[in-house]
Amino acid sequence: MKKFFLLAAAAVVAFASCSKNDQPEQREAAIAFSSYTGRAITKADAGSFIDKGTTELLTGSKFAVWAYATGADAFDGTNTSNVFMNNVEVTYAGGGYNDETKYSYSPLRYWPNDEANNKLSFFAVYPFGATGLTAPSNGWGAYSFTAQTDPADMVDFLFSEVAKDQVYSSTNSGKKGVVNMKFHHALSMVKFKVNTDADYATDGTVITLKSIKVAAVNTKGTFTPAVTSPFGAWSAQGTPAEFTVFSGSQALNTTAAFLPTGTEADDAYLMVPQTLSDDVIVTVVYTVKTGSDAEIENTATIVLNTAKDKSDNAITEWAMNQNTVYTFTVGLKPIKFIAEVVDWDAITAADITIPTI
Repeated sequence: MKKFFLLAAAAVVAFASCSKNDQPEQREAAIAFSSYTGRAITKADAGSFIDKGTTELLTGSKFAVWAYATGADAFDGTNTSNVFMNNVEVTYAGGGYNDETKYSYSPLRYWPNDEANNKLSFFAVYPFGATGLTAPSNGWGAYSFTAQTDPADMVDFLFSEVAKDQVYSSTNSGKKGVVNMKFHHALSMVKFKVNTDADYATDGTVITLKSIKVAAVNTKGTFTPAVTSPFGAWSAQGTPAEFTVFSGSQALNTTAAFLPTGTEADDAYLMVPQTLSDDVIVTVVYTVKTGSDAEIENTATIVLNTAKDKSDNAITEWAMNQNTVYTFTVGLKPIKFIAEVVDWDAITAADITIPTI
């Protein structure tokens, strides 16, 4: 049940500038963008959720770009004081993720011509202006994040690797003036499914799911990017909350259905990465009714860190970029009968003498 997927998103930047010593034949090159996600974007924060399936952002998607000028020095994560691009909003128009003409922002920025003494390093965050995300003033540093508890409101927070020490004539994309921004998921994706272990309807039994709740899930944390792999880490996770995965009335069968709506893309929970404590408990409430018999309500509780993947390893954490699908299977214990007869007691002898007349 434990699955992983990698997101490889790219933003392409091209820019140039003129100095006082420019030669007449030199021309300005404006920054342009393209992107590669490796996954489909379907929802969350007005369309930020990146799920498996395609390699493009949604049309109209926006991300924020920062660039740092380090002169002749290589970027090491400490030299971010000279901010060349500060939280620049870039919009993808659709129609070709690797086509830099499909990306727009204003005003345009340009490459310096003295490449030896004007290295630029780029960092990006997706989506632009994400709900619950507070960025540091220069883009590099600790990000405060609060996860939403409703899947429809959740934000797919992505951060990019640093495109280090870029110059117009030599970029990491292989194109002059085009910088490849490779995005990673900062959050952990969790999905829930439920089914039954047998077809109980054949004997007139109906199992109805009433609710699934997950207690003590940390909803806040601090993300800090890094220059090298894994390019960031989480800390200070806290503010536990209860997530209501499902509440209502849904008949169950052997087909595992995603919750809460039954649609996989819409039912992804984007969680703050965290170690699952013993307090993270799932409570499942369901009823069982056979024919015209009385309906009985059942409650089951599961400590989530005891759940195991297909290799029989316990899932004790939700890690960055991890895709975990939990399937809860309801099984019934049928009432069965045997019968035995209690033997007669030992013979009690009764001797009766018939009186004579």
